[in-house]
Amino acid sequence: MTTVQFVDTTLRDGNQSLWDATGLTTEAILAVAKQMDAVGFKAVDFISSIHMGVAVRYHKENPWEKTKLVSRAMPHTPLSFGTTGRRFIGFKRCPDSILALVYQCMAANGIRRVWLIDAAHEMEVIRKNARMAKAAGIEDFMTALSYTISPVHTDQYYAIKTREITACPDVNTIYLKDQGGLLTPDRITTLIPSIQKHLNGRSLEIHSHCTTGLAPQVYSDAVRLGVNVVHTAIPPLADGTSQPSVFRVIEDVRTLGHEPAVSESLLPPISKKLYALAEKENRPVGTPQEYNPSYYEHQVPGGMVSTLKRQLSEAGMESRLPEVLEEIVRVRRDLGFPIMVTPLSQFVGTQATMNVVSGERYKMVPDGIIEYVVGYFGEPPAPIDEEVSAKISKLPKAKKLREQHFPQPSVGELKREMGLPGSTSDEEFLLRYAMKGREVDDMLAATA
Repeated sequence: MTTVQFVDTTLRDGNQSLWDATGLTTEAILAVAKQMDAVGFKAVDFISSIHMGVAVRYHKENPWEKTKLVSRAMPHTPLSFGTTGRRFIGFKRCPDSILALVYQCMAANGIRRVWLIDAAHEMEVIRKNARMAKAAGIEDFMTALSYTISPVHTDQYYAIKTREITACPDVNTIYLKDQGGLLTPDRITTLIPSIQKHLNGRSLEIHSHCTTGLAPQVYSDAVRLGVNVVHTAIPPLADGTSQPSVFRVIEDVRTLGHEPAVSESLLPPISKKLYALAEKENRPVGTPQEYNPSYYEHQVPGGMVSTLKRQLSEAGMESRLPEVLEEIVRVRRDLGFPIMVTPLSQFVGTQATMNVVSGERYKMVPDGIIEYVVGYFGEPPAPIDEEVSAKISKLPKAKKLREQHFPQPSVGELKREMGLPGSTSDEEFLLRYAMKGREVDDMLAATA
């Protein structure tokens, strides 16, 4: 009998997938934090740059204080922070000094675990971020193998990437991240063994979404194959486009003859509080999904689907979502099959939306796509369409980016450039660097 550990995703990915990352305030999290701490989760997926921006912009809350308060309320459970390793809040590329300071401030405010998603699985980015995180005092550095379907992303591709990543001494954990909910039981029978052969002593975790309805079965089969850490969420922030319900997976693990390493009896009161919050704020409740083959075409992550719907609705064009999803398939093929994960999924979605709204493909090109084409996000998995590449490469911004060397100013230089007083804390500096000054001013005024 194997013991299966659980990583809880309710507060971060469940919230992002079902409530557009806006649903959980500090007060709401603290209302369940002590109970969650007693469950026995291996870790709690807590915050990312997106959630930090949401805290400032929508809730007028200081995300650093939020992190500190929750980490104090959950002393027995490591909280995790997620990053792409290239940016901090928003989509602009950051110098190394900013990334290093982010890790230092995360560790200082109670974060013990970091997960990195680099859509290109670029080793220079992975090694650099792992080294900075460890230097800051992060205990567990996780790197994602982001799953996708394309002619390029074969079992051999993931085996090679696993071997390269586990050669990095600062990487502690690998996790198979299925942000689109695309994994199938058939696929993992060959994919997981190909990864396991190259783990080099590292732990392997699995993280999927219920978008296509297959994630619970995928988890069961992954456990059969020897994966003993699974990522789940607590209802009502489970199922739907979120992770499988912790209750369902506990039952499946026991049926397979294994022991779930959590105190199941402590979970219903947490779930009850979250259901009450959903009812109070008129939030959607995650429900089991039926199999939906359309996701295997556009591969849009669950959290991004809700964001696309909201953005189109705000523009009075919600009815055009099917057109945008169809265009996403074409744009992704044009760009050499980038993995649909942050930030590339947002870039592809934005480009597809612009193409549909303007009525002309690539008439308008967002900065993220230009940066991708000129190589800011690593080598594309497959060659970019020649006509599209030529069109984008002729743009003035593309020419400028190709010619310039990305600057690497120090924190001190950036503070002086921004005109900040020397007494400005590192945490406030990072928020002001990444966000509009007015947003940070409003947040500080609200929390004074």
